[in-house]
Parts: sequence; C-alpha cells; structure tokens
Amino acid sequence: MNYGPAPGEEKPWASDRPSRIRGPFDPAPQEAPPAELGPQPVHPQSIKRPSHRLHLILFVATILTTLLAGALMRGANPLQDPGSLALGIPFSFTLMAILLTHEMGHYLTARWYGVPASLPYFIPAPPIPFIIGTFGAFIRMESSVMTRKATLEIGAAGPLAGFVVAVIAVAVGLQLSEIVPVINAQGVRLGSPLVFIWISDYLMVVPEGHDVLLHPVAFAGWIGLFVTALNLIPIGQLDGGHVVFALFGRHHRRISIAMVVVLA
Repeated sequence: MNYGPAPGEEKPWASDRPSRIRGPFDPAPQEAPPAELGPQPVHPQSIKRPSHRLHLILFVATILTTLLAGALMRGANPLQDPGSLALGIPFSFTLMAILLTHEMGHYLTARWYGVPASLPYFIPAPPIPFIIGTFGAFIRMESSVMTRKATLEIGAAGPLAGFVVAVIAVAVGLQLSEIVPVINAQGVRLGSPLVFIWISDYLMVVPEGHDVLLHPVAFAGWIGLFVTALNLIPIGQLDGGHVVFALFGRHHRRISIAMVVVLA
C-alpha cells in the first residue's frame, strides 16, 4: 500500500521543508518586505485635536450678558432677584440665534470650499452701558489663498443667513408687541429700516398718535437687521469689504476710502 505520491508528482511537503537545517552560527532569516505599502493607520492619540474650550466659555459668557441685558430691558433687577434673569430669555436667545446663524453661514461656506476656519468667537459685553450685552461674534480663517468665488460666497453667506433669521424674529416679535399712545411710550426711540417698515405695515395698523412698544424678540430682530447693515458696509475686513474685494480686486482700497468719506 503506497502512502506517498505517485511517481513524478510533487511531494506535498516539499515546499514546507527548508533547503537545509540552519546552524547555530547562521544569520537569522530576513522577512521579505511587502510588495506595496498601503496607507498606514494613524493612532488616534497622535492626532492633535483643536481645543474648543475658549469658544464655549465665550459663548456661555455672552448668553449670560445678553440674558442680563434682556432682563434689565424688562425692568427686572437680577442682582436683587436672580430668578428674574429668566425674563431676558426671549431677547437673549433670539439675538444669539441671529449671531450664531450669521457666523455659521461663514463657517460652513468656508468648510465647503476647504478653507480652514475656526468656530465662532462670541464677544460678551457688560449690559451697562452696552444695552444689548454683546459686541457680536467673528470667525478666524486660517488661509488667505482663496479664489474670488470662494471669497465672495464666504463673505456674503453670513449676512444672508443672519438676515433671514432677523426677518423671522421681527415678524414674530411684532405680533407680540403692543400699540400704545405716544404719551405713554417709554424707552429709546429707534429708527426703522425699510424691511422693518414693510413687515410692520403688513402685520399691524398703527393709529395716529400711537407707537409700537417692541417686544424683546422684535428688538433682537431689529438689532439683527442693524448688524447685517453694518457688516455689509464695503470697508476693510467687514463682510461687505470681502465682497467688494472679490468683485473689484485691486480697487478695493479706493472703494473703502471713498465709503469712509461718504459716511463722514
């Protein structure tokens, strides 16, 4: 009975058997390098992740200062009655939503074009004398090499996004506002942007000798329109300045100087 291979067939164990027995003084066998090295995995701990602690601290601080500002507008004194701080929620949350939407418009558009950008930095401000409790917000872009199209859309995305939320806030806030006789109206008298006038004329009828006592939501919307207008001024590093730079290139400086003269 034959247990081996037939004559002429390869022995199944021949490829597994070493050609000779390695002696004690022979060098150790070297492993053959792989034919092609693919992408090597990166250990998660070796990736340096950006810290968002400062962004979070400034965001929370700005919520607190705008809450305090909103409560003071309603006649509350949170220093004597901490629970009255909740009266500032309508103003604070509406204004923060407008500012956050504005900055995220810049941020998401920058990321769409592959431009490194930071999360928004919110700037808190004391409610007295700065009655709204904030100086706004900004993002920091870490690359200046952008196409004209990217510069234009990144600069315009913030005002467009914030403007939409501001218009919604004005429309909702006017529904909550009161119409009072002018002799009983108290507070700061505000100018009215054209968009504000159009929305108020559509939503409410103000009799002669009366005025609108704005709800905090409507006031936050008014501030959103005001901030959008300021940002669209075609000067320097404002959003309008970026848009003008994308459209007119080297004429940007002349336009900025001319706008300063016009404003003066």
